[in-house]
Amino acid sequence: MRPFVLGGLAVHVFGGWEEIGGNQILLEDREGALLLDFGRPFGRWGTYFTEFLSPRSTLGLRDLLYLGLLPPVPGLYRDDEEDTLFPSDLERDLLGGGLPSGEKVLALLLSHAHLDHTGAVAYLRRDLPIVATAATAAIAKAMQDIAQVGLDGEAVYLSPRSLNADGILEGSKKRYLRRPYRVLGRLPGFPDLSPAKRKGFEGVPWADHHPPHLPLELGPFRVEAFPVDHSIPGAAAFAVETSEGLLVYTGDLRRHGRWRERTEAFLRALEGREVFLLIAEGTRLEEGGPARTEDEVKEALHRELSGERWRGAPVAVDFAPRNLERLLACLEVAEEVKRRLVVTVKDAYLLYGLAHAEPDPWEGVLERVLVLREAKGNTPGWEEHLWTQKDMPLQEAGMEAIARDPGAYLLAFGFYEVNRLLDLRLLEAALGGKARRGAYIFSNSYWADQEQVLDLQVLLAWLRRLDFHLLPESLADLPQDPAGVKNPFHTSGHAPREDLLEVVRRLRPRHLLPVHTERPERWRELLLGEGTKVFLRE
Repeated sequence: MRPFVLGGLAVHVFGGWEEIGGNQILLEDREGALLLDFGRPFGRWGTYFTEFLSPRSTLGLRDLLYLGLLPPVPGLYRDDEEDTLFPSDLERDLLGGGLPSGEKVLALLLSHAHLDHTGAVAYLRRDLPIVATAATAAIAKAMQDIAQVGLDGEAVYLSPRSLNADGILEGSKKRYLRRPYRVLGRLPGFPDLSPAKRKGFEGVPWADHHPPHLPLELGPFRVEAFPVDHSIPGAAAFAVETSEGLLVYTGDLRRHGRWRERTEAFLRALEGREVFLLIAEGTRLEEGGPARTEDEVKEALHRELSGERWRGAPVAVDFAPRNLERLLACLEVAEEVKRRLVVTVKDAYLLYGLAHAEPDPWEGVLERVLVLREAKGNTPGWEEHLWTQKDMPLQEAGMEAIARDPGAYLLAFGFYEVNRLLDLRLLEAALGGKARRGAYIFSNSYWADQEQVLDLQVLLAWLRRLDFHLLPESLADLPQDPAGVKNPFHTSGHAPREDLLEVVRRLRPRHLLPVHTERPERWRELLLGEGTKVFLRE
């Protein structure tokens, strides 16, 4: 894909063009280059891979480069004496194509910790600095610890790979190398407390000994970060001074969440400055009307749980794993209706990390929840540390205690915890209690692709068997059009059309480069006659 060239600045959009997510954007100036996010393009990924067909990590980057899921930029990926993802010249020969050298890249600017923006970081050369907020760094570290994944999850620390006697790559299980982070705000402290210190966090503050609000100097670039509202803590937009002028990258944002004022502050800070190029997300560019706010979602949850319908009954609420703002809303609702919120140990670990990285508002949250305690044959190190650490002691809850009084709890259980509701029913019967019909509140995104519809069918089978009622009820019909689902218990992490247009009109960029949208041409239609040139593939 040819770059967009503006004088001495070239913008290579390797991922995020005519697709939702998968942002992989390279800014190339005369004296250096920067990456803006480096995510997994889930749509294109699903064209080639399924649950049981995945990239062959023993062959490094062979599959991903050949299939066009990674840009063939030489010098960008892990390939040195200690660690390589290139078992042979067959893989190295897939690089090139007239692209700039990855050795020019001075840093990766990471807007937030969703996988469509971070899911390919694992492949980048390990000395590349990663610039992120403290919350984004903490979430990335916690998710890698929790998932215990292979090659594609190595965003914070990595297992060095080398060739074995058969000529394929093997990772070390005894030694780990850490990536250098430049952190906006305080350094995440929790990784240093990990019993697996070799899997620790390596980082320095945003500007070393300078206040974090000052611009970061990266070669010819001056970088500013602005916290914004999104459906994950730590999201940020970036402003980059280039040789051609000020470039602004929105990342993913909205103005209807708990922290909507962050997006407003970002816009106020840049209003009046001459924006040369705006790289803007457009996920919901086709969706008009005001967005449902997170406050309204919380009110809907409160109405459902405060009435007589579910009094004394078990209730589970399903939200995305990193949507901790929704967890906070569920906690507040639970406290208001005299229930205790029960979270999984994975959610607790995320809260633990965030409390160290971003005390406001996360400090103290972990002490207000109950953490599900389950017998395990083998407890991973991160979990053992979480249960035994003393600075934020956990309050535990077992399924038997929940079964004795289900109406006293709100269970933060998602699709992969639905089998715990089976344990609940068995324990209720063993204790001689009368099981009441439960509620399962779907407080999550519904995009109605084939995989999600199949998962919903499985979920419905479990809920019918366990006598749980799905809310909203319209999902039980397996709707094929997500736009037709009116779910009062969820709202998007992305701004709708009117809010996106306001972002552009207030920043008044000379040029607009649309990303994170399937219809970039829609921007040109909406901004016709307003003086902003919208870049498209002509």
